[in-house]
Amino acid sequence: MQEKHAIKHFAPGWFAVIMGTGGLANILFLWEGQIPGLWRSSLVVAALADVGFFIVLIPWLLRWVRHFDYVRRDLHHPVSSNFFVTMPVATVILGTNIHLIWGPHLNRAWAFGLMLACWVIAVAGVAFFTLFTTFRFIRAEAPPDPETMNFSWIMAPIANMALLLLGNPVLGQALQFRPDWCLTIFAVNAAMLGIGFFLFLFIGAIIFVRLAQHPLPPAETTPTFGIFLSAAGLAVSCLLDLGIHARSLGLVTETGLFSVGAATLWGFGMWILAIILIICLHQVRRGGIPFSLGWWAFVFPLAAYTIGSQKIALRFPSPLTRGYALLLTVTLVGLWLYILANTLRGVARGTLFLGRPLDLPAGGERAPGASQFR
Repeated sequence: MQEKHAIKHFAPGWFAVIMGTGGLANILFLWEGQIPGLWRSSLVVAALADVGFFIVLIPWLLRWVRHFDYVRRDLHHPVSSNFFVTMPVATVILGTNIHLIWGPHLNRAWAFGLMLACWVIAVAGVAFFTLFTTFRFIRAEAPPDPETMNFSWIMAPIANMALLLLGNPVLGQALQFRPDWCLTIFAVNAAMLGIGFFLFLFIGAIIFVRLAQHPLPPAETTPTFGIFLSAAGLAVSCLLDLGIHARSLGLVTETGLFSVGAATLWGFGMWILAIILIICLHQVRRGGIPFSLGWWAFVFPLAAYTIGSQKIALRFPSPLTRGYALLLTVTLVGLWLYILANTLRGVARGTLFLGRPLDLPAGGERAPGASQFR
């Protein structure tokens, strides 16, 4: 038996909507040099994302205060717990929107202060949820059900790498406003990349072993495969930007090695994108992928990979790199429009606010991986 309640059953993954929308706004803005006038679209999409951030934040906080028992249940759920980290990552995206889109309309010092505040909040939130979710599955006394093992498990590693989307612009601004902070910020950025990258390798290996030993997870969890793509996209951006700032700080004289590493990971992203498409087509042939809030797990990863591809196109300009980045952008816009329309329909009908009560009898519980993808 399910009940409808907008606060009790406010899924932790709602901030993925902000992540994907804000990421798209940045992508549209970065095309301004090649497609004049596109900045107007980026302003509209950024406004949707940034206003949406505070709209989503209200029920998210109310749930912690008024219905903490439901929050606790999700914190200990093998799938839902991984999506709490979307809140600090959405704060990162808010900061990147301030940097790219709103910054030119603000006082430069104010813009730097807002970016820095977003980055500090995001670092604290990502650190907390990374430690919590990692320890949660380490201390588990029983082996996890294969149905609950999917790429949502790598959300925490991805979040650590996503911090550099804002951390590198903050470092760039600090070179002008607070030069004495620069090495500290660079060290934090490098540390977060290290945490995220190695956790991704460790946890990703566990998920691949699960895929090799068991059938594919339920169709409703298929969108989590999209999260895998964000690892490649974020790593590309991280390496290119870190190389630039390392040279600015006098730590290296050339950035070629950073660029070659980024291009290698960009190529790996092509394979990830292809295998995700094959899996989706396979699930469609077997009956389809039911729509849920989890579909937003397709959007931000594709946005992260598209941003990485835009940066590769700038570093290695050619018809291939520019055409590929443009194709990804067009695909992302179509996917975003489709998922946004279905999300708004789900909100209007209340289907995205369904869940089981805490006192539901044991015989009435849903499948282990279902709560996040309602």
